[in-house]
Amino acid sequence: MITLVVRQQDIKVNMKPTNYLTSLTPLRGIAALWVIIFHIDVSTYYRDLGSLFDRSSTGIFSKGYLWVDFFFLLSGFIIYHVYGQEFKEGFSFPKMKRFLWTRFSRLYPLHLFTLMVTIIGALIFGQLYPQLIDGSWELYFSPKALLPEFTMMNAMNFYHFLSWNMPSWSIGAEFWTYFIAIFILGALGKQTKVGWIISSVLSFSLLVMLVHFHPNHNLDITWDFGWLRCLFQFILGVNIYQLFDKKIGASFLSKDIIFIVLMMSIGIGFHFMWNDLIFVPLFALLLLATAYNNNKVSSFLESPSLKFLGDISYSLYLMHGLVFFFFWFQFPIWKEQFGWETLPKWMHLLYMITFIGITILISAWSYKYVEVKGRKWLRK
Repeated sequence: MITLVVRQQDIKVNMKPTNYLTSLTPLRGIAALWVIIFHIDVSTYYRDLGSLFDRSSTGIFSKGYLWVDFFFLLSGFIIYHVYGQEFKEGFSFPKMKRFLWTRFSRLYPLHLFTLMVTIIGALIFGQLYPQLIDGSWELYFSPKALLPEFTMMNAMNFYHFLSWNMPSWSIGAEFWTYFIAIFILGALGKQTKVGWIISSVLSFSLLVMLVHFHPNHNLDITWDFGWLRCLFQFILGVNIYQLFDKKIGASFLSKDIIFIVLMMSIGIGFHFMWNDLIFVPLFALLLLATAYNNNKVSSFLESPSLKFLGDISYSLYLMHGLVFFFFWFQFPIWKEQFGWETLPKWMHLLYMITFIGITILISAWSYKYVEVKGRKWLRK
């Protein structure tokens, strides 16, 4: 879903020093975990094995795709935090080149790795186990989708389905939003109050129109116009940062109780399946509340386990797609082999724990040996 690709310590390359907003990294890890649980639920629900919780009575898991929208807001917030002043000082080709290469080197090594693993896995297992191949296999692993995948244009409607490593659509949406950002960051940073209001209202209105005219009529917009979903919220994230920079609402939003109320509101909204657009301002307030907080919530978020989840969140996001595919294509075989009609609740819970455990293990490895090493190698 950040998507999970903006880490402040990774983008301070040849840039002016900037304060590190420590609480945002662990929150990104929590959000990544919720997206993973959403896909765990998808894998059993759409394989006719039921859900841990009935989808008609709660959206606590089925609304998990909305955390991607939090990441898009966070992306604009952090990118402006690090690069805003630089671009306000004026546009130049070296500055643009440095910015795009920094972002590319952050995103592409792990994206390429997971894509190549998916391609090799599909070729090998498709030959060894032809019984795995069904309609979804042919959609996911279509050769027509490879060019958009390699060029990170997989959220621009070039291929009409999620493909190869499915979560990577948002990586493409992020990268091409960064490309647009080099032309608008400076202008957004120089806005008057009236300009800020106009750009915020316009961005949210365009997001409303996107939801209205999209066949889904919600924010679960991915392979087709996911880049617009990202762009509009990226701009909102930039504008949210300008509130943070001026400390607007800091005395109120920095309270622990505000963070707790916002998290509970998001959970309640998921449960009762509120309209998706309601969560955009809720996420915006959560972002500000987390950035402002210096109290017990901040101490909790900065605990070693949550910080670890935040550090590996990009790996969690991309690597869980590989785990998803393993179970997705195994479930029909297991259903026939074991005579499953639906999974009992305890098996759903065991599956969730297993899925998350495997994902964390392989993500810890990919973070260290693919994500970090790949980034350092490219930046040399």
